[in-house]
Amino acid sequence: MANKTAQRIIDQTILKIRSGNYNSISLRKIAKELNLTTGAFYKYFENKSALFYRVSIELSKEVAAELKVDQTQLPFDQLLQIAQQFCRMFQTQPQMMNFLFFNPSLTNFYQTGNDNFAFFKLIQNLVHEVNPGQLKDQHFFNQIWSFIQGYALLISNQITQYDPQLVKITLKEFTRGDK
Repeated sequence: MANKTAQRIIDQTILKIRSGNYNSISLRKIAKELNLTTGAFYKYFENKSALFYRVSIELSKEVAAELKVDQTQLPFDQLLQIAQQFCRMFQTQPQMMNFLFFNPSLTNFYQTGNDNFAFFKLIQNLVHEVNPGQLKDQHFFNQIWSFIQGYALLISNQITQYDPQLVKITLKEFTRGDK
């Protein structure tokens, strides 16, 4: 029963994220919508950050399942496929992608890393493969990840239109396109 209730809370939170700004999510409202007391909610999640982290794991699994990456391609082409798909997802599912990339519960993950986010590890491995060697892998990853996140945020906020050629050219400039 406990896992079922926790999953109901996660599912309700995902619905809220997809329909609006995750910053305005109220734990009390979610509990009320699920006929739970606030105290009962806290039996499953210590706080909003813990809930958001678990929701991030669930959503990252969904995103990973949606990603179509041809693993027979060179690492650069695989990374390009992922970056382009992320940008398209920011166009079609902006609330979910904003949550998945920018919610504050992920700060610790970005600082320490772990195995809860398989697609993140895949991207790190691909970045390692295409690193031309001027930067340490982690610094190079930060450069690539910052570009993908920043460009996707511009798309999500409708500051610019998605241009797949811009993504390709930028990644080629970072990697020199020769690996």
